[in-house]
Amino acid sequence: MRSSLSLAAAALLCAASPARAQDACAENLKWPKVGTWAAYEGMYDEKTPMKTRYAVVGAESREGTDYKWIEFKTHDEKRNKDMVYQMLVPGGGPLEMEGIQEVVMKMGTDPATKMSGMMMKMIRGQLAKSSIFKDICTDATLVGKEKVSVAAGSFNAKHYHSAKYESDSWVDPDVPFSMVKSVGKKHNIALTETGSGAESSITETPKEMPGLGPSK
Repeated sequence: MRSSLSLAAAALLCAASPARAQDACAENLKWPKVGTWAAYEGMYDEKTPMKTRYAVVGAESREGTDYKWIEFKTHDEKRNKDMVYQMLVPGGGPLEMEGIQEVVMKMGTDPATKMSGMMMKMIRGQLAKSSIFKDICTDATLVGKEKVSVAAGSFNAKHYHSAKYESDSWVDPDVPFSMVKSVGKKHNIALTETGSGAESSITETPKEMPGLGPSK
């Protein structure tokens, strides 16, 4: 279960802490409006092919704070089943990931399950730091604005280089989820398509994970 959660967290763009808000490209990172989605394709961890879709599938307010439901959906080729992860995160953007409130997961036809309450408190920091995209803005410097072409089209994107992570990323704030392309030692990911009208891929009411106690 923990490896699945790590993958889900890794898939969220730029899951960095608020302390990194002054990084070079942080101002470009905002959650898009509800219904917006972006699809990516590439390689993760040098050997794991990725076809993923990120979408904002809902919004809600809790105790005066605005949150958005961010969905990550991918297909497991080996098991021939979809994997869906949804995270309720602060509405400002990916740099606020440490404020994540809930995680909902559904593997293929298995019942959807929800993680919240005490379990979320235990792993919140881990989820906020686990991201294959965290190097996009961490210790990055602006190379310049460049035209970059990917399957989704051509974009005038800002090129950032991270010497620490030996990565290069192209970011366009007008693109849903901001990222156009990112290349590093262990990943190579590019935007393939964008759109609107996204709805939750999970239609059932998720069950609390066994042994985790009531939601808080």
